[in-house]
Amino acid sequence: MRSPATRQVTRRAAPHRTGGAIGVFIAFLCCATLPNAFAEQVPKPSPAEFVAQKFTHQAMSTEFEITLYVPKGDPLTNNLKYIADEAFDAVDDLETRLSNWRPSSQVSTINADAGKEPTRAAADIVDLVTYSKDLWRESDGAFDVTVGPLLKLYGLYRKQGKLPSDKELLDARAKVGMDKVVIDHAEGTVFLQKPGMLLDFGGIGKGLALDEAAAVLKKNGISIALLNGGASSILAMGAPPNEKGWTVNIRHPYRDSDTIDHVMIANEALSTSGCYGSQLEAGGKTICHIFDPRTGTPITGMLTAAVIIKSSDRPGTMSDALTKPIMINGPEWTRRYCKTHPNVSAIVVPVPQAGEPKPEHINIP
Repeated sequence: MRSPATRQVTRRAAPHRTGGAIGVFIAFLCCATLPNAFAEQVPKPSPAEFVAQKFTHQAMSTEFEITLYVPKGDPLTNNLKYIADEAFDAVDDLETRLSNWRPSSQVSTINADAGKEPTRAAADIVDLVTYSKDLWRESDGAFDVTVGPLLKLYGLYRKQGKLPSDKELLDARAKVGMDKVVIDHAEGTVFLQKPGMLLDFGGIGKGLALDEAAAVLKKNGISIALLNGGASSILAMGAPPNEKGWTVNIRHPYRDSDTIDHVMIANEALSTSGCYGSQLEAGGKTICHIFDPRTGTPITGMLTAAVIIKSSDRPGTMSDALTKPIMINGPEWTRRYCKTHPNVSAIVVPVPQAGEPKPEHINIP
């Protein structure tokens, strides 16, 4: 049998931006609130020792924020804006290649070629698909970047919730599964075997973007920084001056203005996921926007999960990705996973049988 033709996808550089700083200040912002997922309580360094500068940028349908810290008088203080712009350029470049909303992106081309031919992609895209397939195996199929047909079926892409028929669900499920994704490392190609399959990296993209941005900061000599990707992912480089770390407050799943738990991070990444904020209204019911790709149905047993990753070459990617199988597989699976992965910690909040929800710490000292 003749093998299908291979399609080439070229990498396009992101356009240069000037970026923008929002104020130069000596002390941290205190009690800054990140909506939806968590609120951040930021300690104050000594005003005489460090300069902190914050930059924001819109990407991936959310706001990214980078706060850089350098000793007062360090020559880097004159270049912080340019360093932050370069980090945001890395985020933009990633979005340009990963977004399935952009017809010219590498992921859109792979999706368009589903069931037709393998698509040659950049090495880091092939690596990301490989990483996703490895985590699919580790998570017993709960983490699956081919979940796109289910998201489309339930109306998540258009934010118009709908409950599918049994036949529609069966048809969509037939197009989901990393076992239908063929990766050829020698040729540098990715092939989705069934027509209608859709890769969707929305469950991992912001964490990966933080890792890319952090690599740029490190290359430019930054050792202390706090990076936020919207309201669900945060990466801490080092720790605040004169402090042990940043304290992150986890939002209460029932009350937006309250927190249910907190954790301190330093040289770590933290991501959260929850059945709130982005829930769907469909058929007179409120359903969670997180789906079990193995059944095609929304999850019902978990409210919130937070994952903390340390000692990893891509902590943001790993923390962002792991929130999904933890939400889907629940506390027991999470305990087993953390036991065999000592660099992974978690806070899980299951749906209570009665009363208030209670957080459980897993592998947190």
